[in-house]
Amino acid sequence: MLTNDMISKDVKLSPQQISASIDFPVRSLNLSFSDEIPEFWFANNAFLTSFLAALSSAFPDGERQFIHSVRNYQSQIDDPVLLKQVRAFIGQEAHHGKEHDQLNDLMRKRGYPIDRIYKRFKKMNKMMQQTFSPAHQLASTVCMEHLTAIMADYFISKNTQDLDKFNIGLRKIWAWHAIEETEHKAVAFDVYQSLVNRPYFLRLVMLETTLFFVFITSRGTLELLKHSGQRKNLKNWSEGLRFLFGRNGLVRQISQDYFDFFALGFHPWQHDNRVTAEQLKRKYQII
Repeated sequence: MLTNDMISKDVKLSPQQISASIDFPVRSLNLSFSDEIPEFWFANNAFLTSFLAALSSAFPDGERQFIHSVRNYQSQIDDPVLLKQVRAFIGQEAHHGKEHDQLNDLMRKRGYPIDRIYKRFKKMNKMMQQTFSPAHQLASTVCMEHLTAIMADYFISKNTQDLDKFNIGLRKIWAWHAIEETEHKAVAFDVYQSLVNRPYFLRLVMLETTLFFVFITSRGTLELLKHSGQRKNLKNWSEGLRFLFGRNGLVRQISQDYFDFFALGFHPWQHDNRVTAEQLKRKYQII
């Protein structure tokens, strides 16, 4: 757990020192979601709800692939701090899958084709395990962890007020997930650096991962939006595209953090958002 001393601006730590200082717990929230939650539970917008639901539908099997890729190297880790972090990373990711299964069930009850997206991810992850080397799988996890971490930071540091656009019954799951993606954002990276350390290959995999992420998320969003009956609602599209690509939109806000990854000296904790993450923990009583 972070302490005030660790996050004091007077204490100048390198990203690697910050990473080694992070001690994060495995939390089980056991959330449930009421049928009274509105159909369009983010910003009352079908497009944006479909986008976030597409992400949620991919999380359970995606998290399992992340766990698998790190476990491939777990027995080779001799740093006790990193080994402890790996175990906590595995625990957190397992609970992410479980909690998002509950949210996905809410969408399933409403007839949304969540399982189509879920099965697509399951098939692709199986293909990765059969055809990609362990190093390639771990690199893919490092890249996805960076993407999820910088999207989490959008809600933690850049536009924190946008968490209020979630229906109140769903705010805690997204705040909790954002916090935990921040806590363990360097774990897979540190494993890769210590046991693989092929920096140019990692940057190529980031390009591959980004293309895959954009394609699969866009496809899932459109499938869910079609089911909503709002695919031709121009207001939904306008608001949604402005949220993603507008002047203060998600993509523009995270773009510099994304491109920082391609610098050879990059480390995830050079984006030090510990203070704002702690503030969000207190707000949502996430211990």
